[in-house]
Amino acid sequence: MEVKFADYRFLREKLVLYKRNELVPLKRNQAVLLDFFLSDPEGIHSKETIMDSVWQGKVVSEQVVFQTISQLRAILGDEAIKTFPKKGYKWQLSISSGDSTSTTVEITSPDTLVHSKTLLKWLVIAFSLLAIAIVVYTSIIDTKEPGVNQPDIKPVSKNEPVSFHVLYSQPELTSSQQQFNQILNKGVGENSSFLFHQKRLENSVRQAFSAPKLVWQQASLTNKDWLIWGDTYSSEKGTFLHFGLAKKHLSWQGYLFAKSAAQLKQKLAQRLKELQAIGLFSVSDNKTDDKKLDIHTLTSMHQISPNDPDLLLLLAKHYISVQHLDVALTYLQKLESLDKNYAFRAYQAQAQWYKGKVYKMRRQHLQAKNSLETMSAILSDTPLWPLSFHNIKTNAWLAYDQTDYDTMFKVLDSGIELGERQADPLTLFELHIMYSILAQKASADHKKYFHLNQAQALLLKHNLDNSNLAIVYFHFALFSRDKTPIENKTLSGNNASAIPYLERILELPRTAQNYWVQDDAIEMLVNYNIENKDFTSAHQLFGDSLNHPKKLILKAKVYLAEEKSSEAIPLLQKAFELARLDYDTRSGLQAALMLYQLSTVPQIRAEYLAYIKSNARPEWLKQHNELLAGD
Repeated sequence: MEVKFADYRFLREKLVLYKRNELVPLKRNQAVLLDFFLSDPEGIHSKETIMDSVWQGKVVSEQVVFQTISQLRAILGDEAIKTFPKKGYKWQLSISSGDSTSTTVEITSPDTLVHSKTLLKWLVIAFSLLAIAIVVYTSIIDTKEPGVNQPDIKPVSKNEPVSFHVLYSQPELTSSQQQFNQILNKGVGENSSFLFHQKRLENSVRQAFSAPKLVWQQASLTNKDWLIWGDTYSSEKGTFLHFGLAKKHLSWQGYLFAKSAAQLKQKLAQRLKELQAIGLFSVSDNKTDDKKLDIHTLTSMHQISPNDPDLLLLLAKHYISVQHLDVALTYLQKLESLDKNYAFRAYQAQAQWYKGKVYKMRRQHLQAKNSLETMSAILSDTPLWPLSFHNIKTNAWLAYDQTDYDTMFKVLDSGIELGERQADPLTLFELHIMYSILAQKASADHKKYFHLNQAQALLLKHNLDNSNLAIVYFHFALFSRDKTPIENKTLSGNNASAIPYLERILELPRTAQNYWVQDDAIEMLVNYNIENKDFTSAHQLFGDSLNHPKKLILKAKVYLAEEKSSEAIPLLQKAFELARLDYDTRSGLQAALMLYQLSTVPQIRAEYLAYIKSNARPEWLKQHNELLAGD
């Protein structure tokens, strides 16, 4: 139903607000609160009633209610909502309903006739616009795509437009996500280098940012098609735009900023052209193509555009993942020095975040804390709340590393408050899961089970993607009551109740958020089967895919447990080769150590030992000193 007041129209089913046909961005809580007032404009509503109706049982402070009402007043005017001391709040603006349906039969009056004529006029206009839209849409979907019998990989040319499918989340997009889609359609839709189509999915935009490759797979697109999505974050200074792209094994994210929607349209169009110029949209018509943004592809792109902020960030993330932390810091320092202006805050913040993570990995806690505090200061006057969420997560883990549990729980509580303020189910789910993990590590059983239950409730209520179940099942495995603590990813005979949960984890889709859970589950199951000498079950866990050093090393462990070193050595050699090509020092050291132990040829042992001494840190060498003794 449509409700009109002053210069506004509010669509209650969609929670969307317009002012003179211009979309007014509303946060979820703001829209729900507005709908609450419009549902009973004559009533005086207490804080308690508002909290129960809008936040629906979530634990929020009265201050959150005050802030949300103040935000609505700032949008609609102070006169829209009146405060009645010690009683509550009441809607003040006169409203009219745009609903054309009625459940009763009434005698037609002159006023009703006028209303009917007006309604008929708008219906004619609506059907005309619908007809135009159908013609336009038909012309788009009938556009002939390039043929499939072309070379495997080549740059996109002017004759081969890039095909984008714009994510339309069901049941609906938020107002800020609608704003992104409008900017995309108006700013880039006329560019002949790009073709745009709508793609309606049950996945949220937040899920797409969290697991882009999975959402692309669920969209059932061809290997030629890109999925594109985004969100906007507005403040008095302007609007940040966060966009995401995915195609098979490729994914990309970036930020833009402008003071107006018109400027954002131009910047987004320009950014897509820049990404095309560095080769991101190189197409492959080979259905088996596994092209990824590996270090070689990233380095080639970096040579074309050495100051591209997204590339600097991707390079840093890669070198963090393979433990080349000094190289990662070099890219992060370059990123943070590129631009000190407000428009670059998203990248400044991410540079500090990843620096904090590097220092945390090195157990340089003071430097990590300083970087995270700098990140928080950078974000303090921006609307970029998802980055604040990342800051909170890392701060909580940092406090845990320092066994400062009081600070850890305070940080987590602030994260829950942030998630509730933004009314974002996926953020809240991730925070409750993290809270449960850390509570378990801190032996706070009540908090552990409370937050695990909260996470499960969010998963069911908001129909979050099944890939998120991986961490829940992992919790069940860890919390199984008839087991002893799981240490070093090894299950003892008393851990049998954890097995069904670990097996369920492997049945779920793999994402950037749950891959570590699946890897840990495989390793724990393999170790369990080795301990019980069930080698057939251990081998079955690997399937046909053995293209990653970690899996190759794990498979080799099974063969070694069977005393089949001749089968294990080729796998370890392949793992060692892949690890070096990918600059994966951690896997390279593990494979080199095992090959060093298995080899009886002095020259070969010397080669592996040289690699180990050249790449291992002192603490690693100390830990494995006994295995290296004598050389």
